[in-house]
Parts: sequence; C-alpha cells; structure tokens
Amino acid sequence: MGQEYYSYMRKLFRAWAPFYGFMEVFIPGLRDRVVDFANARSGSRVLDVGTGTGKLALAFAKRGYYVVGVDLSEDMLRVAKRNNRYKNARFEFADATKLPFDDSYFDVSCTSFVLHDMPPPIREKALKEMVRVTRPKGVMVIVDYALPRNQFLNQAVYHFTRFYESKYYPEFAKKSELNSVLRKLGIKIKEEVRVLFGAGRFLKAINLKDNP
Repeated sequence: MGQEYYSYMRKLFRAWAPFYGFMEVFIPGLRDRVVDFANARSGSRVLDVGTGTGKLALAFAKRGYYVVGVDLSEDMLRVAKRNNRYKNARFEFADATKLPFDDSYFDVSCTSFVLHDMPPPIREKALKEMVRVTRPKGVMVIVDYALPRNQFLNQAVYHFTRFYESKYYPEFAKKSELNSVLRKLGIKIKEEVRVLFGAGRFLKAINLKDNP
C-alpha cells in the first residue's frame, strides 16, 4: 500500500502542478476564510500539511503568522516557493506521516483538501503526526470535501468530484469516519462549517492530547 500510494500521488501531482493554481477560480476567497476560521493568536506558528502550491500557507503568512508548508510533491513545492514573497513563510519537502518537527512545535496545524487523497491507514498516520506536532490545547483545522444533505445534490457532487479527483476520493466521500478517527486520536471537534453549498466543510478542533 505505502509504495503504491507514494508513487501514484507523485505522478498525479506532477501532472497537476502547472495547472493547480487555476482551481482557485472555483473557490474565491476560501483560503482567507480558513485563516479567519482558525482565528489563531498573534504570533502563532502554523503548519500547513499538504500545502501544494502554498495558497493556504501564504494566506496565513499575509496575516503575519510564521508558517511552514510541507508537501510530498517537489513539483508543487517549486510553484509554492516561486510564489512566496514572505519572510515569515517557508516550504519544505516532507511526508505527512513522518513530519520532521519536534513535539508540540506548532500552535496551529491545518490541512486543506488533502485527506481525501489518502487511503485510510495513511490518513490516520498523517492525523496522528499532526496531533504530535501541535501543542496541547492547540488548534487543528481540517478543510476537505463533504456531500450535501440534499440527495440530488449529494449524488451530483459525488459523481462530478469523482470525475477529476484521485482514486481515494470515493472511499473518503462514502465511507470515511473522519470524526471518529479524530476523537480516537484525542482531538475534540469544536466547530464545523459547511461551505461550497455543502460540498466542502471546515472543521476546527482542539488537541486534547498531552504530548511528551
């Protein structure tokens, strides 16, 4: 599972990297809304897991936070580094399941439209690592797909998204028990907001685990 996943994702995002920025036209203002939703204290250290081309990390940096964005795709990171004009932001190659940071290093950790691209075992390991590097009582923000409650829209969104997303999306959309996994890892969901007409959601959670 592991090697197949990494090989598949690198190939996928190598193809996507030159065009990924154009996706922003479908989600105008979303990154700034995530920063508002996180509502981090001034001076907070922020980690963006699966940063891609760095849009969310740069939105945090623009507000004055110290931000580190990590990703598996060197192709995506090249775009992020090219777009970075902030001294308080940096981008690094890193595996979300083996983050190269000390325990409790960050005040806020976030991930945006990343978890749906992971099979369940990888997803849980990545979330566990986010817990480890986030300080106790620190904030974790998760942004990803959801399905509208209206049955017609539910099916329309599912089939449209499945058309362009990775092969791991169907399991995430239909079977993922994300809330249960978060609770198991010692993360308390504090707030949930539906966005994009119910096709996406923001989760704000608190790390209740006392890291060593």
